[in-house]
Amino acid sequence: MIELLTAKHYKKMPWKNGAGYTLELARSAGEDLTEFDWRISMADVTTSGTFSQFMGMQRFLTVLEGTGIALNIDGATHTLQTLQSIQFSGDRLVSCNLLAGPIRDFNLIYSPQHYTARYQWIEDSSALEFFSSADVVFIFNQSILALELSVDGQPFKLEQHQSIYLHSNPNEKHLIFSASAVRQCCVIELSKI
Repeated sequence: MIELLTAKHYKKMPWKNGAGYTLELARSAGEDLTEFDWRISMADVTTSGTFSQFMGMQRFLTVLEGTGIALNIDGATHTLQTLQSIQFSGDRLVSCNLLAGPIRDFNLIYSPQHYTARYQWIEDSSALEFFSSADVVFIFNQSILALELSVDGQPFKLEQHQSIYLHSNPNEKHLIFSASAVRQCCVIELSKI
């Protein structure tokens, strides 16, 4: 199945720690903050503070907008600026300090007991073609310019913050990204173990 997801499909959810909200783009199943094997989301972080823990899960986080954040993960500081990413265990104690005002971030949280994950940002402007046999393929456009691509020959045009969600198809997927003046998109591939 191929789904084009826009803002109307995204679901506003409270953070697990109650300190803010996340915009949930897609998830494996369930309705609450613990009933999922994977979840993809965006969040506006307006104040420094502590991150929610997700025991037994792995996390990827990318700064989408804003100057950046300094993450303290179990006592080690990691500074992230726009379109920089980090991976860490949901078991870790994590806090953040905003570098210069609010940021928006992009997140993947997944269970390594149930899925393997490939998380990559593509900023190359040339045409790109690849095949994926992952159970889930999720493509998110961060650029203010539209992202034009085709999935198994079907054309799509993603505006900023729109997504393509490929799932429930055991066949290999053929993806072609058209050449673009600017490309800032995240491709997530999740495969069941």
